Amino acid sequence: MPKGPGLDGMSNKAIKCFPITLLSLLVAIFNACLKNCYFPPVWKEAVVIGIHKPGKPRDLPASYRPISLLSGLGKIYERILKSRLSEYLFSKGLIINEQFGFRPHHSCLQQALRLVEYITEGFKTKKRTGLF
Repeated sequence: MPKGPGLDGMSNKAIKCFPITLLSLLVAIFNACLKNCYFPPVWKEAVVIGIHKPGKPRDLPASYRPISLLSGLGKIYERILKSRLSEYLFSKGLIINEQFGFRPHHSCLQQALRLVEYITEGFKTKKRTGLF
């Protein structure tokens, strides 16, 4: 999977090498964005490249899979936003137990298993497992 820089031209390796003074400035920028409910538009833009599908002719556009390269700073900001939003929602009890998407330690496979167990129990007890 490509990990090249987005439109800002800043690679993840470069961000990891930022000095503490620059990281402190980034924290201030991220906090100001969160406080003002702002997401910089440039962080939403992407560079789209095509990855060739193996065994397909190179001269056809359908032989390529598009990949979007997003801003590294935008991805960091999204991660901060997600963690703060999740923290708030969980602390207020606003996420139900049946919600598995975007939750730590809750996979699609676990939800599928839960559904199969629920249906199996319905067959055993002769209860409905869905609305008809």
